Amino acid sequence: MNIRLFKKGDLLLIFGIGVLAVLFLGWNTFGACLSTNQQLTAVIKHNGQVIQQINLSSVKDPETLTFNYEGIRQVIVAEKGRIRFSESDCPDKICVKTGWLNKPGDKSVCMPAKVVITIVGENKKVDSIAY
Repeated sequence: MNIRLFKKGDLLLIFGIGVLAVLFLGWNTFGACLSTNQQLTAVIKHNGQVIQQINLSSVKDPETLTFNYEGIRQVIVAEKGRIRFSESDCPDKICVKTGWLNKPGDKSVCMPAKVVITIVGENKKVDSIAY
């Protein structure tokens, strides 16, 4: 007895949906890479007070900033269009694990040191449409 789970048409449909999904995800990733012409500013705050603002759109060479608050040293690296905590003496290092911030609204926080990096700028990408 020969039992087939899928017919040829079913396999073609599954393959087609898979190709469309890969194309859609690839387009979203590619589109995010193309949006580097927008003005991005990194705002670094300690305990709610702005300590530095960096225009990420105009950074030519990587910049390294070192801060020491609450007895915890943080090293922040800014490059063209992105910024991150590269090192921190805090115990859990969640701020370092967050990685690069490169879109408006991205945020990284070092809670023990009370340091927050936020990206501000125009978000021209449409995430959803409401009717």
